[in-house]
Amino acid sequence: MRLGSDQGAIGVPWMVKLAIALAVFGVLGYDTFVTIATHLSAENDAQNAAYAASSAWSSASSDGVPQNADTAFQGAITYLAGKQSAKCMSELKANSTLASPSSIPTGCDYICTGAKSQAGVCGSHGRFAIDPDGTVHLVLRKQAQTLVFSHLGFMHSLLVAWEHGDASVDTG
Repeated sequence: MRLGSDQGAIGVPWMVKLAIALAVFGVLGYDTFVTIATHLSAENDAQNAAYAASSAWSSASSDGVPQNADTAFQGAITYLAGKQSAKCMSELKANSTLASPSSIPTGCDYICTGAKSQAGVCGSHGRFAIDPDGTVHLVLRKQAQTLVFSHLGFMHSLLVAWEHGDASVDTG
């Protein structure tokens, strides 16, 4: 008695190839999504940190705190501290004292001040500056946490987001 043939059945090797192809495209898609999300997040965080710094600058004299660049810089650091994970806090603390770690964990925010001590981390990408009207200019560095792209040397420049933040608190 003949029950049927194997004609039309999906072979196991074909299914394995399909599973591998879907896994590769899934990982590449995930890494691409994470990289884009990191850049968008860094852009948003840079703007908000600049606004927090400008706010600290403008409210410093009314609070009895000296109105200087360090007051504004600490305002930006305080904003970022509220968004960081525990693994990022030591680097952010070093950043708040203008020290520079040898490396920054991926996904952690870091404000470039333009100091020579930050050359290994920030290079010449930016500096922290305040205009006389209280407008703050800063550069925030963040690196994407990827599965595969971080192991490919040629991708490094795409994984690090250098986002500029410019903000001013309108006091008038």
